[in-house]
Amino acid sequence: MTISDQKLDFAVATAPISVIVADDHAMISECICNFLEGRIKGTVTPQSTFQGALDAASATHCDVILLDMVMPGMDGVTSIERFVTTFPDTKVVIFSSMTDQSLVVKAIKVGARGFIPKDMPLTALIPALNLILSGEIFFPSSFFKSAAFEKLSATTSTAVLTPSEIEMLEMVLVGASNKEIGHRIGQSENNVKMLMRKTFLKLGANNRTHAVHIAQSNGWI
Repeated sequence: MTISDQKLDFAVATAPISVIVADDHAMISECICNFLEGRIKGTVTPQSTFQGALDAASATHCDVILLDMVMPGMDGVTSIERFVTTFPDTKVVIFSSMTDQSLVVKAIKVGARGFIPKDMPLTALIPALNLILSGEIFFPSSFFKSAAFEKLSATTSTAVLTPSEIEMLEMVLVGASNKEIGHRIGQSENNVKMLMRKTFLKLGANNRTHAVHIAQSNGWI
């Protein structure tokens, strides 16, 4: 993963959480673990095999696992389904450089909570995890603009930013007021305020500027 030129120190969640980073590439695993350790309350545990990830999740509660698709012991979607079934309270996230969108679709259908590509900027990892921890499913912008996402959306609840929320943040970016946004999307000014708060919660954002930063980091606006 790459680090953005802008340093964004947005914390993940407010309560202690446990994260497993399951990846057999030592440099990538160390990079992710070091990054998260300074930004979450809780623990970050590296594992280099699928069995190691299973053992670690068995030993202690795990809130989120970043699961590489290509490492010792992994058997594609079968392994994802096994992890989801064994640890239903753990949010399983595909963490991979692979671009097989059909595999992502299958993984979501068996319970994965998103797809984080390894080339995504590290700063975008924070809002992605916030979104996943809030109960949403995360995809990079390149995926949910694809035919595979359209197919998945037709059969699965994939709660990412809605077109209205994206349009709202695009208007925030150019300095529009809540009244102007409401006129554009057909909502009252009070409804816009409520929609804005809902969007902040989705993204784990503190304010309008923070929300725009997160949306830009993920390529949504």
